[in-house]
Amino acid sequence: MDFENKTNHTDITFIGSGISSSFTILHFLDRLKTKSISKKISITIIDKYPEFYTGIPYGVRSGFSVLLITSLKNFLPEPELSKFIKWLNVNKEWLLEEFRLDGGVLSAEWLSKHEDKLKNNEWEDLFIPRRFFGCYIDQKTKKYIKEAEEKDTITVNFINAEVVDIDRSDTMYSLSLGNDQEIISEKVVLSLGSLPTMHLWKKEDLITDDHLFFVNNPYKPCLKEVLAKLETFLEDKPEKKLNALIVGANASGLEMLYKLNDNGNIKSKINKFTLLSTQGLSPDSIVDEEGKKKYCPKNLLALADHQSLTAKQIADATYKDLDLADEIHLGAASTVDIISQAFGSLLKKLDREELKKFACLYGNDIGRRQRCAGYHYSKTIEVLKEESRFDHIAGRFVDIKKNSDNMYSLEYLDTKSGANKISENSVQVVFNCIGSTNLTASDVPQLLKKTIEKKLCVPNESKIGFEVNESLEASSNLHIVGPLLAGNIFEGKAVWHAEHCGRIIWLSNVLADKIYNCFNEKVVKE
Repeated sequence: MDFENKTNHTDITFIGSGISSSFTILHFLDRLKTKSISKKISITIIDKYPEFYTGIPYGVRSGFSVLLITSLKNFLPEPELSKFIKWLNVNKEWLLEEFRLDGGVLSAEWLSKHEDKLKNNEWEDLFIPRRFFGCYIDQKTKKYIKEAEEKDTITVNFINAEVVDIDRSDTMYSLSLGNDQEIISEKVVLSLGSLPTMHLWKKEDLITDDHLFFVNNPYKPCLKEVLAKLETFLEDKPEKKLNALIVGANASGLEMLYKLNDNGNIKSKINKFTLLSTQGLSPDSIVDEEGKKKYCPKNLLALADHQSLTAKQIADATYKDLDLADEIHLGAASTVDIISQAFGSLLKKLDREELKKFACLYGNDIGRRQRCAGYHYSKTIEVLKEESRFDHIAGRFVDIKKNSDNMYSLEYLDTKSGANKISENSVQVVFNCIGSTNLTASDVPQLLKKTIEKKLCVPNESKIGFEVNESLEASSNLHIVGPLLAGNIFEGKAVWHAEHCGRIIWLSNVLADKIYNCFNEKVVKE
């Protein structure tokens, strides 16, 4: 790739080069293959990290041995699923070797357990390393771009820099880069991925002293390097085993617990692993087939005869049915399909305003109570429980307190009592996996803060997404794609969680169609 900025003027600029940008580009180039535009389209792709196309989840920053949170068939929709499986069949030997080299004891177990399925190319039910998908999308996007450049339908310029400001003048946008470059672009696609993780304690990504290893950002510069630094920290303390705390029981938290146990050198030095989350519950992975047959979301079903509903009515009924499941100890893996189908069928009874409220205020909140994960993650917890090395605290992080003996303890707000408490055991290793900040927080990224101040982008009621129109525009010719689309309605469908790969593919397809039509109509008029 040519990272030299050959010109400062471009037709389309992508800010961020994760899979939302990659799929938008792929869909757009598919349209050009079907019906070319007489004008050659200039595309600029800007990313502050040197790795393009994959973003954090599917790139080197996450590593080669982190597994999907869902099975492959639930991760990718058709027809992309079949295309990906065909690619896996051809490339599996080197992929699996990279996985083996990057992983540890749990990765070796995964390879052994699924040896026959891997040999027979039975991928659909596997929770595969998600880096496999990153390699696939990387190769595919490069191939599409090369073919389009050879046909002289596009030019592509790659810039490894951070966009620090955006200004609009008449029909053009001016992008200021951290390396003092300026890009003038007719269209801008803001594709920054999920909002960054909030720093829980102090401002640095990694804080260390003789008795503490506190990670605010596990993926900076990359997970492999952070874990290598942790190994060094632990090696300096051979005389005793230490305690590890993971704040957050979401996908990132489970992933971190898994990786700490995948690394035998790290696991052997940790005495106890503790998760801290508001509900004190880990995502569920085991389906109770008998319980599932007996379970009935009666509160949601009771709304079926109503001609019109409000978002709050559907949400309240959903919460009550989730409470009923909790009372009979039926986990999310058993109820998620039943409840999602039940409230999903009621959403068509909402008018546009109420549907918008559901997308902004209730969708993600319900999702937090329906978290599921692969068995490889729950098995890690079960093994640690059998070894009396696991605890899950229901509460919110408050502080890390340094004691008189220079050791550290967790202070947290206990969910049940509402009182602040100090953990019984000292903590030496802390991973912040609490989740993303929001668009109203003081630590929102500077680029987004400036676009909000200039009213180029306006946060919606979800606080994690921007208001956009049917063309995915926050302002004229300033498009949003990816997770920042949360809290919107497209093609009559409410979007509250825009990180799912299936939704990313769908929405990037919608955007590609809008971009293609815009340039095609412009050329026709000229």
